[in-house]
Amino acid sequence: MKKILIGSLIASSILIGSNSIQVNINSDTLELSADIHLNTYYHLNNNSNYYFTANYLRIEDNASKTQSFSSAGFKVLNPYTNDNGISIGLGMKAVYSNQNNKSFFATPLRVIATVDINEIMYVDAELSYATKVLSFSDAKTYQEMKVRFNYKVLEDGYVFVGARNIQTKYENGITNKNNDYAFAGLEVKF
Repeated sequence: MKKILIGSLIASSILIGSNSIQVNINSDTLELSADIHLNTYYHLNNNSNYYFTANYLRIEDNASKTQSFSSAGFKVLNPYTNDNGISIGLGMKAVYSNQNNKSFFATPLRVIATVDINEIMYVDAELSYATKVLSFSDAKTYQEMKVRFNYKVLEDGYVFVGARNIQTKYENGITNKNNDYAFAGLEVKF
């Protein structure tokens, strides 16, 4: 009992902050994401929020083909101080995918924006893009766009709906488009 209590206290002290876990689905996709707020653990600039991000996306299409994307990276969000509820950020992530028996690795740059509508609603959007210089293995380019509308249902819990578009190009000329996947999901902040 003592070990469980000590372990719970250590885990809860690690998890306190602006961390979040998200899961979203539709009929063909499952996405799991986590954002870890680094300002909680390291002495960083107080005017910016630094995050480590991790993501896993699995897509199953009608032709029984399965694709998966795994990524990890960093982002920095800078909230404007004029009380408009706008945050803009930049980041970078590493994306790995194994599609069509080809390995795909890219390190896209990211642009992130968040707009707080009021205390219970906000919209966030992200654009990630890797040119040929930032694409490796069999990859030529990578592009991902995502937008979400979030609604607060609990003190630290949100439901959201959104849309995602991913396009990958390979060295052999094949372009893989995962167009306009609408999704719904949950986010828990802790």
